[in-house]
Amino acid sequence: MKRILACCVLLSLATITTSGQKAEVSNIRKHITYLASDELGGRMPGSQGEKLAQKYLAAEFKKYGLTPKGTAENSFYQHFTYHMSKNPHDTAEATTGELYHGTNVIGLLDNKAEYTIVIGAHYDHLGDGTRGNSLDANPKGKIHHGADDNASGTAGVLELARIFSSNGVTEKYNILFICFSAEEAGLIGSKYYVNHPTIPLKETDCMINMDMIGRLNDSTRKVIVYGTGTSSIWEPMLNNTRSDVVLKYDSAGIGPSDQTSFYLKDIPVLFFFTGQHSDYHKPTDVADKINYEGEKRVIDLVKLVVDSVENYPKLAFQKTSTHESKTSTFKVSMGIMPDYAYDKPGVRVDGVSDNKPAQKAGLKADDVIIQLGDYPVKDIYSYMDALNKFDKGKTTKVIVKRGAEQKEFTVTF
Repeated sequence: MKRILACCVLLSLATITTSGQKAEVSNIRKHITYLASDELGGRMPGSQGEKLAQKYLAAEFKKYGLTPKGTAENSFYQHFTYHMSKNPHDTAEATTGELYHGTNVIGLLDNKAEYTIVIGAHYDHLGDGTRGNSLDANPKGKIHHGADDNASGTAGVLELARIFSSNGVTEKYNILFICFSAEEAGLIGSKYYVNHPTIPLKETDCMINMDMIGRLNDSTRKVIVYGTGTSSIWEPMLNNTRSDVVLKYDSAGIGPSDQTSFYLKDIPVLFFFTGQHSDYHKPTDVADKINYEGEKRVIDLVKLVVDSVENYPKLAFQKTSTHESKTSTFKVSMGIMPDYAYDKPGVRVDGVSDNKPAQKAGLKADDVIIQLGDYPVKDIYSYMDALNKFDKGKTTKVIVKRGAEQKEFTVTF
């Protein structure tokens, strides 16, 4: 029977503050520096670099005393095979084409509880960019280090595993830590896990995902939290957290990362994200560009959320409206990096890719797109909807706000 989620519990809570250990910058830096190193070669699923990453993650889980929860007994590994999806971050699974290999790394903090919280992040990336969706014009032979995408989230999983396994407190929930493979190929690792769970899904309370949490902007301090509509407690809980970051909510359960796989199995989810940037899916996404103090803030916030969940019974799931454009196959691209944390009308351009339509048309970083062709752009979703109206080779106008001025450009897709 579904419980009426405890408004009375929420009302009885003071502003929630984190207790016990917190994330340590030195650990975050160590993890990201290794995972994003040349030695690991961009962590393409099935590669030698990804296997080195697997060994590193498993060794950390073992050091923290986690119980192996891979496929085989006493193994942290869950191996799988897959076909490459034509559309990364799609929710449909490819069934034809070349067969590839991936491995999820899974460890359990077993508190002998009835229910389990999943904390996850994907650790794979694009290798040298020749197999995947590189935004580099000539990626061959260039390591796509993936420091923010998603060594940053993986470091968050490791640091939370360390904290929760060593705080000396028996939580009311078990915590399952999962580092997913093949996210870049279409959420493959997380889809495989939810279809072959090593903890029954009916015993899973919620899933918390971290993807690209390493580029917090120190001036705005905005963190985007997706999935806040998947349980009625999320937004009131987050509103009652005491944190020095500014939260922007997106209610949708379906989004461009691994929480989507859990949402589609009727599990409440949250996804933490510090925003897009011009190094996204390029070789320049390197460890030196991570805001380590900023990432510590995000990880401490996630710990606070996990602590807060313990004040509630098993969370009731809510379906949310779906922003269909997030999983659409786009026929054209502008070649911009949208600022997902922008909360005013339009889409702010965070970066412009070289030799793409936006750059050729004359758009620059900090422009705010307010119209594409005949279609007003109010937010990222209306922008994506507008893109779907155009075919390759077509020409249209783009209206932007540049400072106090309004400018019109001609873009050819």
